Amino acid sequence: MAHALAERLAIPYYDKKILEDAVLKSGMREEVMKKAEEQLPNALLHSIYYEGNSTEYYGKSANEILYMAQRQVILEYAEKSDCIIVGRCADVILKEYQEYAVKSIFVTAPMEHRIATTMKKDNLEEKAAAALIRKSDKKRSAYYAYHTGRDWGKASDYDFCVNTATTGMQTLVDLCEEIYRRMG
Repeated sequence: MAHALAERLAIPYYDKKILEDAVLKSGMREEVMKKAEEQLPNALLHSIYYEGNSTEYYGKSANEILYMAQRQVILEYAEKSDCIIVGRCADVILKEYQEYAVKSIFVTAPMEHRIATTMKKDNLEEKAAAALIRKSDKKRSAYYAYHTGRDWGKASDYDFCVNTATTGMQTLVDLCEEIYRRMG
């Protein structure tokens, strides 16, 4: 959905590229950063991985370094141009700054719809799809709460929440385009 909207609006779309650019910015090894992506620091297993030259990362876990680097990358993207950023607490990061016109949109659907979509997309059995969704939601929720102090998916923390089971992707893209056009 976000990719289709970005194409329609002719603006950049960032999702996985945030991780790639954060790896470059941090100076950390890619495999360490990918393992730390959207994971919480574990005090019992805290290891210092930093091998680069930036003193701001000394004493930090890989998880914290990744979050700090992604935060810097997100701010750089927003400084360059209007864009669409998926996840990584970008809604909260960007709303800290008055110069950015940010609209946060939470896209959701009932569990049955999400399971059916995941089964089709990832060619999974129902139980495996449900388990994958629950695990992913739990990780995202914990990560978001840790870094923002907010509840991931709580409607009052977003500008718009949309149910794709009743709205449909094309209508969602149309609505988001309208929201964007009215911001300008």
